[in-house]
Amino acid sequence: MADRREYEVFEVFVRKKKTDAHVHVGSLNAPSPDIALTTARENFLRRENAVNLWVVPRGEIHETPCDEGDWFARELDRKYREVSGYSENGRLWKTYRERALYLEEIVQDLHPPSQGNRPRPRRERT
Repeated sequence: MADRREYEVFEVFVRKKKTDAHVHVGSLNAPSPDIALTTARENFLRRENAVNLWVVPRGEIHETPCDEGDWFARELDRKYREVSGYSENGRLWKTYRERALYLEEIVQDLHPPSQGNRPRPRRERT
């Protein structure tokens, strides 16, 4: 009697041009990565050209938790890195250049106090 092998699910990714990224095109069942590559070539590249082919065991793909919305929340505000932040940065730096400020004042301008917190008193200039 022939040896029965467990078939594993492989996810297939294809890169059509050297300048393109790999794109997920489907999945297949195969007993080994070598057979998965051959099967993927026959099934997914029969009518199309490609420069690279990946097969990845489904069990080796790790994903982010879907039910945790905070997982993608940014720890720090990085609006200054976005295109819309450049005009705001210019306005703020112009203000800072016009008058000498203490570091605490700059931080207070960038992160205004919440309703529950009272603002810190500003230091008097000497």
